[in-house]
Amino acid sequence: MRTTLLSSVIALSLIGLGSASVHAQESLPLSGNAYRIAEQAFGAYDRGDYQQAYRTASEAVRLRPDVARLRLLQIYAAQKLGRSDEARALARRALADGITDPALPGLAAAAPRAAAAAGTGVRGATAARPTAAELAYQRAFALATQAYEAYNNDRMAEAASKAEQAFRQQPGQGAWATLWVASLEAQQQLEQADAAAASAIALGAPNVGDLQAKRVALGRQRAVKPAQEGYQALIAQDFGAATGFARQAVERAPDVASHRLLLMTSQMLDEQLPAAELTADQALDNDNEDTVALVMRAYLRQRQGKTEQANADFDAALKQDWLDEQQQRNLRLLATDAAIAAGDRARAAQLLRPLQQQDGTDLDADARKALQEAVAERGKALARARPGQELTLADYPAPFQQCRDTPYGTQCEVMPADLQGEGGASQRAYAAFGRQDYQEAIRQAQQAVSDDPGNSNLQALLTTTLSAGDRAQAAQARQRLDAALAAKPDDTGLLMQRGYLHQRVGEPTQALADFRAAQATGKAPPTVILDQAYASAASGANREAVTLLRGAIDSADAGTLKLDKAQRYNTRSSIANLSREWGLIASAGYRGARQAATNLGGAAISTPGDSVFGTLEAFWRPSELNNRHGTLEAYARIANTLYDQGGTFESILAVDPCTGQATEDARARAERLSRSRSVAGWPSTIASFGVRYAFGQTGLSAGIERRQFVGTATRGGGVYPDSTAIQCRIQLDSNRPLQINTLARYRLDSNAGGWMSYLTYGFYKGTGVRTDVNQWWTISGYAQAGLSWDDNRAHFSIDALDANGDPSQRILQSDGRLRRQQWFGAAEVRAGRSYRFGAEQTRWVINPYVVIGADWLDQTSKVRGIAYPLIGKQSFALSDTASSWSLGAGPGVGVRYWFRDDHYNAARSYLDLAVQYRFALGGGDTQRAKGLFATATLYY
Repeated sequence: MRTTLLSSVIALSLIGLGSASVHAQESLPLSGNAYRIAEQAFGAYDRGDYQQAYRTASEAVRLRPDVARLRLLQIYAAQKLGRSDEARALARRALADGITDPALPGLAAAAPRAAAAAGTGVRGATAARPTAAELAYQRAFALATQAYEAYNNDRMAEAASKAEQAFRQQPGQGAWATLWVASLEAQQQLEQADAAAASAIALGAPNVGDLQAKRVALGRQRAVKPAQEGYQALIAQDFGAATGFARQAVERAPDVASHRLLLMTSQMLDEQLPAAELTADQALDNDNEDTVALVMRAYLRQRQGKTEQANADFDAALKQDWLDEQQQRNLRLLATDAAIAAGDRARAAQLLRPLQQQDGTDLDADARKALQEAVAERGKALARARPGQELTLADYPAPFQQCRDTPYGTQCEVMPADLQGEGGASQRAYAAFGRQDYQEAIRQAQQAVSDDPGNSNLQALLTTTLSAGDRAQAAQARQRLDAALAAKPDDTGLLMQRGYLHQRVGEPTQALADFRAAQATGKAPPTVILDQAYASAASGANREAVTLLRGAIDSADAGTLKLDKAQRYNTRSSIANLSREWGLIASAGYRGARQAATNLGGAAISTPGDSVFGTLEAFWRPSELNNRHGTLEAYARIANTLYDQGGTFESILAVDPCTGQATEDARARAERLSRSRSVAGWPSTIASFGVRYAFGQTGLSAGIERRQFVGTATRGGGVYPDSTAIQCRIQLDSNRPLQINTLARYRLDSNAGGWMSYLTYGFYKGTGVRTDVNQWWTISGYAQAGLSWDDNRAHFSIDALDANGDPSQRILQSDGRLRRQQWFGAAEVRAGRSYRFGAEQTRWVINPYVVIGADWLDQTSKVRGIAYPLIGKQSFALSDTASSWSLGAGPGVGVRYWFRDDHYNAARSYLDLAVQYRFALGGGDTQRAKGLFATATLYY
């Protein structure tokens, strides 16, 4: 967008910056018949037709006797025709009519000796010898005559020297002062000419008005060079330098509106919005009907959040009755854009309504289509408008400035950015690009280039649109940029554009090379340091990227790089993320806190009953292995049960496996056994060591880990065959009812463990802190699937239970193996609204949301090689072999506190607390899908 705005402003530099000084001495510029006849006279003189030149010049003088250059043309034509006496008479007549020009006195004067003799003769009647004053005058007059002669013969240095000497001897001779200034001006010594005019006024020259007018004209000429340098600085995107040059131009020619527009634009691009608004104020003080200054001030005020003042300026512009219908439409669209940016849907709809009702019959087909598309796009934008957002040049583009040269000076108009261009296809290309319809933009840009292949602006437009297309079109843009850079290898703008193209197509190394080359030209914008940083990060050079980003913060502190509040925060966030090489995550959850398959004994993602689970993880990211392709992490984690009250079910009945008959309800006894056998703390601990890899920006990651059963409770448990036939044989062998009077258990070796592999997809939008608004939509979710398995040596035993349910007698024991396998899947989606309290604070965020969660488990446990006295070695599945799923949804609320920030880093750690209440929606095990869930997470 900056490039678009620059192209409109730079056009001013191509339409005659110095033309204002040409007519400085004329009360009104030439126009009409006088202008036409004068052009014929000058043309005739140039081709040597002095008779025709004399006739047409005389007619032009008759129409405009106040124009000195017409008088001089008439005199010179007379001289060329050999009419010396007539030429002198014409010069004297011009002087008598009040025409002031340094050449006229010399053209009107008689020979110096004759004049001196005449003076002496007249004086001889009263004095025999001239006085000192008369002698001084005669000497000064002689110098002045020589100065006129030198001026007429193009010896300007001599003319300036002798005219200065003559005037300083006779300060009352204003014509000599004018000759002094004009001689310096003819040598383009504009500074010296201005100083000479100022000195002449100070010395008492009588023609003060003429000299002051000459100073104004000189100021306009002196302003041309800094104005041109300002436009060149804008081309190089050195907005600070452009502002300095533009300020010089305004100081030298404060009445030239184009210089104030240059200063205003430079300040805006340099993010000096209050200063740009002040420049607009000064432009309106100079001309209170300046539509461009009024609209630009409205835009600048809206950018600063001064909505009421901006609206007042737009309304005042819309009331200017000298604007034509097209200008009124453009202003109405600009005012609509401001209302949308402010989030004022009612005002935007009111401003847009008259445009929606117009048929555009006064426009050609192309312009009518472009207008209809612009109106339709704003109609869609109405629904997205929201108040309170901080505006930038990117999301609220500045009005496009279209300027042209006229006989009355430079005239500018403003229009919406999406209606810029030269009309027709180019206008449609800009509009399509603005609404991100890149294929349409490419088609229209190709048509525009076909219509005008020599237009460099349209060629640049085509390259820009191709850069946003598919890979084949991006390749075409690359070829065009390569060809352009082959002709101009040090073109900063082309290098930057190719660097952005490399970034887009995933070639960060080449992008970094282009950004470095652009910086080496010395003309790159200050933001090139950020481009280099992100290209370095994408190349895997995170430490180099962090160094560059820190340098960007330092430059912003020094005032050489402009970063608004959001840009500075994003830069600090990037530093925090790219500099992280290790971290700690501690979490505790009530019911729903555990990862899938944390406990290979069959505990689901959430469990019925009052239980609290905890994890503590440390991870390390080797920076040299991380780049745009992905991030590798190695981690170590311990997980256990912090608290377990035990679970309850609606009813528990004991069933005899041999007869199939159920005993009485055993609910109370089951509750007591459940509480007595629940395990928490270190005995429930499982340690994990693994690696995981996130695939670039896809949201997809994969991992594998080795799990070690550290706690004693993780290496022991109950053994209940899934087959009723096996249960009956064991019951007969022990001569006791299985599950009621006996306890079958296993014990693993101290080095027992297993493995888990998983694949995860996550998406997170709005989960960070935003500084541009106080509230925003947040949506996040994940889906995970994986497999955990272990196969360990085990010691099996069956003990008789006493009346209290405690082991009292060992019935049998055997060695064997226990193999367990669990396929698992889990998914959760949260959608809500985040609120950041306070205008400036970025620490506390609250997030009410709705959540839907689902899980699926398919678990198999199998005993192998266990030996019973009567039935021998057996392999059989255990009773926890099962498959189940659950689905629940409900409301929730989360509170997050961010901390560990500093001057360079945004907050690097947070504490997150979340509470949910879910209602079961389905599944075979609805008890783990409903009820209260709570989590606490510390990310350090």
